[in-house]
Amino acid sequence: MQALTKETTDTLLAAMDTYKRIAQKLIDKLISETSQAEKEEIIDGAYYLLSDEEVLNGEDHLSGKWHFDVHGEHCMFENAETGQTLEVSLGSKDDVGNMDPYFFYNFLKSTTNYEHLIAYFENPFGDMLDFFERLAAQNVLIHVHGVEYRKLL
Repeated sequence: MQALTKETTDTLLAAMDTYKRIAQKLIDKLISETSQAEKEEIIDGAYYLLSDEEVLNGEDHLSGKWHFDVHGEHCMFENAETGQTLEVSLGSKDDVGNMDPYFFYNFLKSTTNYEHLIAYFENPFGDMLDFFERLAAQNVLIHVHGVEYRKLL
């Protein structure tokens, strides 16, 4: 991994905020635009109940050209127009902000405003994990479980 300046680190932290904001919008879109069986519980935060259901508009994607694939503890969102991808952790509302190092790398790589940042990470998973671990040691991120981390504040 290349050395990161404070400015680059701050940009990466801003990207984490953007990731979480977009992830929550996409989860809300998934809830409102699909026929989820247990919608009330899901709205209350039981995101682990989300499943691949039909889109209410009859299309094969959510509004804004977002395709989705609910699988296990995650949902992969990919924008058909921009190619932007987000792998969102399901579980509860708090889990939406969880980031896996490789999935966060892919978000950076597929996001126009952040794609330049991937140059700092020669080994997409290992270098990003090292970065996450350093941020956790500084109490900027918390380790949630496995290789998932969440930004504090």
